[in-house]
Formats: sequence, C-alpha cells, structure tokens
Amino acid sequence: MDINPSYIYAINQKREFILVNESFAMLLGEKSDDLIGQSIDKYQFNLQSDLLYKGAFSNCTQKGMVLEEQFKDSKGNRRWVETAKLPIMNEKQEVIQMLCVSTDITERKKAEEKLRTSEKLAVVGELAAGIAHEIKNPLTSLKGFVHLLKEQNPKDALYIDIMETELERMNGIVEEFLMLGKPQVMNVEPLNMQALVQEVCSLLEPEAVEKKVAFIFERDDQLPQVYGDKNQLKQVIINIIKNSIEAMPEGGSIHITIKAKENHLWLQLADEGQGIPPERLAKIGEPFYSTKEKGTGLGLMVSYRIIKAHHAKMTFSSQLNQGTSVDILFPIIKK
Repeated sequence: MDINPSYIYAINQKREFILVNESFAMLLGEKSDDLIGQSIDKYQFNLQSDLLYKGAFSNCTQKGMVLEEQFKDSKGNRRWVETAKLPIMNEKQEVIQMLCVSTDITERKKAEEKLRTSEKLAVVGELAAGIAHEIKNPLTSLKGFVHLLKEQNPKDALYIDIMETELERMNGIVEEFLMLGKPQVMNVEPLNMQALVQEVCSLLEPEAVEKKVAFIFERDDQLPQVYGDKNQLKQVIINIIKNSIEAMPEGGSIHITIKAKENHLWLQLADEGQGIPPERLAKIGEPFYSTKEKGTGLGLMVSYRIIKAHHAKMTFSSQLNQGTSVDILFPIIKK
C-alpha cells in the first residue's frame, strides 16, 4: 500500500484517520503515523462530498461512491483528486469506517479549465467580427447627428454631452470587440519602457488630477530596452492605469516602479484603491468578467492577449481596502 502512488486512507465515524499510506502523507506534508487519530477536517475542504460527511455514513451505499475533492498539499497549493469511497461495515451492515482511494487529477482539471477558456475566446472571436461591424456603422451615424444637434441646440448641451459620452463608451466596446475578432499585426521595435509609461501618464494626467490621483515614480535611468509594439503596449498601460484611477474614487497615489530584474524588465503599477476580493481576482482576464459595475471585462482580456504576444508575463495581487498591484515582466533585449 505504501508504494502505491494513489492516495489511500481510511476514516472512522468520528472522521479520524485510522489508516494512511505514504503517498497521502507526503501530499499533506506529514508522517503517516502522525496522521493516525487526527481529523480529516484539518486537511480537507469538500466540494461534492457533503452528502457523505453531513450525517451518518449510512448515506453511502454499499457500493460506495466516486467524488471529486480538493486537498491542500504541504505547500498550501490546492490539489484536485478523484476519490472512490468504499464503506466498511459491521455484522449489522452498518457503515462504521470508510476506505478512500484518491487519484490526483489536478493537471486534468487545469487542462479542462484552459479548454473552457479557449472555447470562450473562440466564441468571443466569432461574435466579435459580426457584432462589431453591425454596430459600427449605425454608431458612426448616431455620433454625427448628435454632434449636429449639439451645434443647433446649445441650450441642450448638457444632455447631448451625456449622449456623446455614452456613445463613446459604446464605441470603445466595439473597438475592443474588433481587436478580439481579427488578428493584430505587431510592429515590433526596441522600446524605452520608461518613456512609454511617462507618455501614458502625461496622457491620463488631466483625468488623474480631476480624481485627485498622483503618479509616484521609482525608476532607473540606465534601464535596458525591450522589444514590443508601442501602440499595443500603450493600450495595456492605459487600461491598467485607468482601472487604478477608477478604483480610488476618493483619490490616492499610483506607484510606478520600473527596474531591471535578472533577465527581465520589471514594471509594477500599484494603486491604493479598494482592492479585489480573492474570488474575483482569480477570474480577472476572463471574457465578460469585470470588477466594475459597467465593465465588460474585455479591456483586461485584450491586455492579457497583448502581453502574451510579447512573451511577457502579467500578474495581479490585491488586498481589500489596501490596493491592487499589477506586475509585468518583459524579456530584455540581449546585445
């Protein structure tokens, strides 16, 4: 049993371990002898196994059942397992113990999640081209007539300004759809990331001043260059900074750090905003998922796509009421 790669363990009616093999003990970072007598609740958080654990073992049939569960391994990582629960009965046919044999299916779950994400992207790509072109033409006509109305009816300028703002927002969503729906040709060139970020900050400074947001830089004047498409990377930085500004309705600071880090250029954009709950943080970048009330989720989705095309890596970290940090690592140009 100890050389079996599957996770094998047994529990009694008090949900205490009465048998544990070496593979399962290693998963939990414990010695098998030390686990005997400990409660399974200390290590397991159940997904589909509530039927088994909420109530008597008699909930489980004589044939047992197969469930998908998660465990935290010794490093705190979540591991998916598929577990066969086999009842052990007394002479009265009462379930007194449960033998469990689990197979690690973490990699399979990750592959399934990637497949679901790919399917979402494929659907978005198919929808984008058709929807964007259908909306683009009437939207252009509406913008033109609204502008004409504004000139002819200055007394209604306040209402027309609101209409123009909403039309611009709709146009922005359509542009994001178009970017998803067609392949983007990259114009790759050596870039000074510090100058690019400074350019974006200058562009967004009026909005930042209005929202009482300040940019605080920490940089190095001897930074190496990176390869990239200037316009696409500018779009990524604009998306991130605009999100940071919107996350601080009462004002605050955006801390911008640009430094060389081993073989990469490290760009960090950290705000002092409301933060993002862990359950939402895990879904950032998915199509149509946004932490903003009126957001579409397409902005960050496009940003992830651009970053991936540049062989870079973007990660988010956040704490509620303390702020959100976005870290991007770009490969450095090797001379």
